[in-house]
Amino acid sequence: MTITVPETVDTEPRTADGLRYRSVGELHYLDPRKLVLDEYNVRTQDTAPDEAMLASVEADGVEIPLIVRPFLDGTYGVVAGQRRMLSAQAAAQKCVDEGREDDILAVPCMVRADLIGQSAEVVAAAVAKSLQENLLRQAMALPDVVQAAEQLNLLGLDDAALQKAATTAGLTVDQVRNAHKATALPKEVQRKSAQYEFDLEEQIALAEVADVPGAVEDLARARKEDVRSGSKDRGNWQHAMQELLQEKEQRAAKAAIRAEWAARGLVEVHKRSWYEPGSTDRLLADLLDGEGRPLDAEQHSAQCPGRAFALDWSGDVVFACADWRANKHKRADLAPKPGQLTNAQVAEKNAKEASARGVRGKFVKKLVTEKLPDRAVALAMQVVTEMPTWYAEAVSPGNAKLLAAFFDEPLKSEVHKRPRGFFNGLNARLRRQRRTFNAVFAQVAMAFELHMSRKKHWAVADGWTAEWLRFLKAEGYTLSAIEKEMVATVEKKEKAEAAKSKSRPSTEAALPEQPGREDEEEAGPEQAGHDRGDGVQEESEADGAPSAGAEERADSGPVGRDEVPDSQEDPAPQA
Repeated sequence: MTITVPETVDTEPRTADGLRYRSVGELHYLDPRKLVLDEYNVRTQDTAPDEAMLASVEADGVEIPLIVRPFLDGTYGVVAGQRRMLSAQAAAQKCVDEGREDDILAVPCMVRADLIGQSAEVVAAAVAKSLQENLLRQAMALPDVVQAAEQLNLLGLDDAALQKAATTAGLTVDQVRNAHKATALPKEVQRKSAQYEFDLEEQIALAEVADVPGAVEDLARARKEDVRSGSKDRGNWQHAMQELLQEKEQRAAKAAIRAEWAARGLVEVHKRSWYEPGSTDRLLADLLDGEGRPLDAEQHSAQCPGRAFALDWSGDVVFACADWRANKHKRADLAPKPGQLTNAQVAEKNAKEASARGVRGKFVKKLVTEKLPDRAVALAMQVVTEMPTWYAEAVSPGNAKLLAAFFDEPLKSEVHKRPRGFFNGLNARLRRQRRTFNAVFAQVAMAFELHMSRKKHWAVADGWTAEWLRFLKAEGYTLSAIEKEMVATVEKKEKAEAAKSKSRPSTEAALPEQPGREDEEEAGPEQAGHDRGDGVQEESEADGAPSAGAEERADSGPVGRDEVPDSQEDPAPQA
């Protein structure tokens, strides 16, 4: 018996070379306004395109086709490519808003007719395609991104060509030009930053402070906190960077000081050993000569074999003896008392306060030029009408430099000699923009910043300080740790005062009102405690914030009784 085998018919399409292929749809260029998100697009998190992607699509359009399926109403459901769709639609809307509809770029799409319908098989295929687009794609490793950016920079393109290439790649020109900083990082720092998933911009910033111990970890914590809190302006990162830059500057200054005094023949000793049992080195201020008299630093440096120096917590040089016992000196014990802050703790708070002041100044500068919210107007009116002492002290010609700096006005240092009407141009600009009250708010902001510009303000923060910081926080500013501490300290005092007020005997209300005394009960915690207690404005120190006029006020008046002394050796401020 003969069995006949039927001839096999190949039904799969083939290329001209005879290779099999499977259709992925038909390529069509579609109007982005006809695209809608398909109900089976599975991506629901991180769907918004970032600024780099928006800029790239606006400049060059979408180049990687979307996967879509046609609907009966003439629209197309985007199964894969949601962020590209949103970017293209944003670019199209901008063209419409600017009257440039002819400039709208069509979007390349693979139209899948096989995904039409709602059957289980079709739905499964649509979901699978959406998963495939997002799940199997792997982001390019950062070293490859850096290398590609460096290649762009080395091509010698003119500014326009480099701008176009950078935008297409989703980068900025600054990132392309500074990519080499990321590759110059030590290998261990690169490994750590990759572990924390730093992007190119963050690695470039890290390069500025990479030589500061713990910089990667500090920035990683700040980055994590920004993500957790949803901070769009990366406020915690800004504070961390400012503190690291400040520490880098301090380290460089200390290195120069060390080299200078070592060249003079003095050895360096470390302050941390001074309170250790059996230590041989000691600060001269803590020592006496053999007859019990204070040691003279100049004579000691010239005559004593133990002549030495140390850097105190603020970076200043202090003189010491490397072996006070061998050189027959006597020691006076000045160890910190219980309940007091050490010099190191005071210096750390001072540094954090100065760092925060710099970041806060940038935020305030931006705030005074924008459209003011109602609470900004209300706060300014409250200060202008109540006229606290610190505000009255701030409103003077000597402080106009800070006010001018808020608006980038080129006011020179001779503020008292400026011609009348110097701000006429600024005022006219604000009138045209219908933002006349911004000048008043800027003046109030200037007064707040001058009020907080003295070093160790954290130790005497008042109700106005807390109110200003709470206002800035409500406007989107990220409070630093020291600023949060100031607010918490003030609020704790306010709660204690409120509790104390409630516990007073009811007979107190029957007491006759004292002549000239204002009703403190009605003033409330917002008004109570705004001034230092003696009405004296403390002298201002810059410490990272633009505080023009501080030099005119320095050493010009008595010191308030709540002020913390500059020297913390004895006594130190209470914890």
